[in-house]
Amino acid sequence: MYKLISVLSLLIRQFCLPNPFECFGDSALLINWIAGIVMAPITYLIVGLLYEKGSEPVLGSLLYLVTYALLTVFLCVMGVFSFAWWWILILVAVFIGAIIGIRIISEKMEAKSFRN
Repeated sequence: MYKLISVLSLLIRQFCLPNPFECFGDSALLINWIAGIVMAPITYLIVGLLYEKGSEPVLGSLLYLVTYALLTVFLCVMGVFSFAWWWILILVAVFIGAIIGIRIISEKMEAKSFRN
């Protein structure tokens, strides 16, 4: 099942998600390739906040896909505003708040599971 989800995740990320850098015209594809190299480890680190490597490979693959898609949407929203500095600051603050919130929730859930 993991192999199937992994392949589907790869296909969705490559062919279904939009290029968030369309506002840059001809260089959008090159920027997207470079950003993809940067997004992969960032996505991996974010998924690592909720998921322990190797515990549930199917869940990990799905979380990776969802997180990557959310990062792509995040970049698309920034692209709508042509990556204006004020919009980037707002979205980065929201993004950091979401990561902190996810971390707090996961720690509380983990603490509850140890009490039971």
